[in-house]
Amino acid sequence: MADDSVSSQPADSGASLKKKGGKKNMMIIAAVVVIVVALVAVVVLGGFLNPEEEYDNALDRIQSKGKLVVGTQVPYPPFENINATTDELEGIDIEIMQYVAAKLNVTIQWRTMDFDPLFAAVQTGQLDCAISSITITEARDEVNDFTIPYYVANQAVLVKNDSTIATLEDLNDSDLATQTGTTGQWWVEENLDPVTHVHLADVPATVLGVENGQYDAFIVDTPVANKYANDTNYDLKVAFVIYTLESYGILIPDDEPELKAAMDAAIAEMIADGTLAEIMDKWLL
Repeated sequence: MADDSVSSQPADSGASLKKKGGKKNMMIIAAVVVIVVALVAVVVLGGFLNPEEEYDNALDRIQSKGKLVVGTQVPYPPFENINATTDELEGIDIEIMQYVAAKLNVTIQWRTMDFDPLFAAVQTGQLDCAISSITITEARDEVNDFTIPYYVANQAVLVKNDSTIATLEDLNDSDLATQTGTTGQWWVEENLDPVTHVHLADVPATVLGVENGQYDAFIVDTPVANKYANDTNYDLKVAFVIYTLESYGILIPDDEPELKAAMDAAIAEMIADGTLAEIMDKWLL
């Protein structure tokens, strides 16, 4: 009788309750996991969407990350080039930038591109700075900024060895080539009236165009013209120099005084300790 008088609950009611409780617990755990994942996603995505929030300025960001993203256009020897053996960047600008980066206690991530796009890339933050034999001009300084100068250059007229070009007037009767977006292009447009004037992004192709007779002359920065003229692999010479007295600087974003001050200090120190002169002697002599 005692066995017959037990509760009228179904025999498996305990198991059913356990099962029901288990489902409820699993639903709660799942909900918590979803919430946690959502919160993590918000934090992570927030970091991607607002990467600059934790930094006061560009210098702070660069030094916090330990990396300086630098743009340059190659080849443009002796300032920037790719070593045929090591496949590494080399040249005057490369060593200058390495010195500056060391003073900032950061490493360099190089990005190569055509010359003209360098300016927009710095302005929009794709690059932290650019170094590529960039002449400091008022127009360029309106949307970006520059460090103090580290080199003064002129324009040179690169021609074939048998060319008779010797004066500015001769250039007006010639087919000329310049590099796209450079002060050489601007100088020709403002001062000459040649038979034709083309501007190209590829410097070696332009040099070959002169050697092959496609162009009568290439108006380019003096050190670059001298580099090709002194290379016995080419049949070229410098006809004469156009004294434009252009100053090179490192291109940096506008309104970043901390970054400018740090880079200016590094360049000033490089000049004072003789490193800049050593770099110039190494690549220009």
